[in-house]
Amino acid sequence: MRSALKIAGLIGILLLIWSAVFAFTFSCPFHWDDFHLIRQYSGAEMLSVFHGVVDPDKIETPGLRPVSILLYNLQGTLWGENILLHRIFVLFLMALFLFLVGLLLSELGLGLFQLAIVFALFISSRVFASLVLWVSLSHLILAYIFITLTALFFIHWIKQQRTIFFVLMLLSATVATFIREESYTLPVALPLIWLVSTPDRTRWRQVLVASLSLIVIFAFHYCLWHFLIPNALSPQFTFSAANKLLRAMASSWLPGGYTMIGTADKLIGFVWIVFLIALLVIFLVTSRPPARRRVLGVCCLGALLSLPAIGVARPFGIALPTLAFMTAIPIALAEIYHRATFRGWQRYAVLGFAMLGLALGIVGGVHRSIYVAESLRQNCAVRAERDGEFLFDILDHPATIPKSRREAGLLRLAGLGIKSAEDVKNLRRDLRENRSRFEQTGKDRQGLFLPKYEYLSF
Repeated sequence: MRSALKIAGLIGILLLIWSAVFAFTFSCPFHWDDFHLIRQYSGAEMLSVFHGVVDPDKIETPGLRPVSILLYNLQGTLWGENILLHRIFVLFLMALFLFLVGLLLSELGLGLFQLAIVFALFISSRVFASLVLWVSLSHLILAYIFITLTALFFIHWIKQQRTIFFVLMLLSATVATFIREESYTLPVALPLIWLVSTPDRTRWRQVLVASLSLIVIFAFHYCLWHFLIPNALSPQFTFSAANKLLRAMASSWLPGGYTMIGTADKLIGFVWIVFLIALLVIFLVTSRPPARRRVLGVCCLGALLSLPAIGVARPFGIALPTLAFMTAIPIALAEIYHRATFRGWQRYAVLGFAMLGLALGIVGGVHRSIYVAESLRQNCAVRAERDGEFLFDILDHPATIPKSRREAGLLRLAGLGIKSAEDVKNLRRDLRENRSRFEQTGKDRQGLFLPKYEYLSF
């Protein structure tokens, strides 16, 4: 209980610091998919998503994700048009997710200081900002919550052999699956977690039973998905898919992201990579075989959790592999600290090296997160074009948007000189053919400007 309170306190402090730094984002209005997803739904609309696409407007990626609509309906009913309450709610979901991750990592043997390193690197990273700054990504965070619960109940079932934990594991996995397909990795991820968390190898039968049970659930969902959903997506194992996977994995290792623009950003990224390589070399020289297996297992888990990128690679969809890779860092640091034979100035040099490297990762992540937040400003040209698609019904299907939200959105666009669907199409053409126009006006940030990094960039 005391450990859980310490984890909650740690997460609360880090989230408060993040909120203070990014306080200006709490008033950013709904944008893009938020316009039609976060609202009250009729009973017929909610029933339709249990045997059809993820949203009644048929705008989103085809998928069988009915629980997400229940969450959106809850948000729309409780908070309405109050964007501040929506953003606080998303942060609350993230806090719950990180708290459960903290409990899981404690089961893997990490102490509070190691957890502080993991959470500091993750909360300061671009991935975190991408997740919490888009209100309709609340369903993805909820999926992560149930995926983590599945892993926690699995660990407790293996250790205590109580049927209730096995049942809760199956229920959590089922809910997670009907929110997002990221849970498909669990049949392999759970055995990896078991291998990392305990030296006991005698309960492989229980591990096998858990994995096979989850495979049955996921196979059932996959069959329903492809039977009920027209044009359902299927992963294509091509060179392009492999490239997306590698890019997602690389971005998971980099707090500032895979894409680097400008000398300063490239220098930060390069020094961080040098830090990781040096850390790996010192770790391999000083570590014991059990510690090496733990770090290798956690890294393999990160690679496995990156697999959803094969289908659709999204920069906000790599929270789980990022957490896995960031977990490997404090495990390696702790092993170096306890096992290294450095004396005198050498020991202080290694400690300084570790502190500077971690500080660089945090600073680099915050630096890139500021650009993520900038890309959501109302006068960002890319955002204005995407908002206009919904507000002026340029998409293939009209979007169901609450009247007051549509009027407020149209008023904001009118203030930027965008008053019709034709203006949106002209903006789209200019973004494609004359981007320098927005780069020049971006210096004062008064008119439409082009962000340094697009929100959807890795």
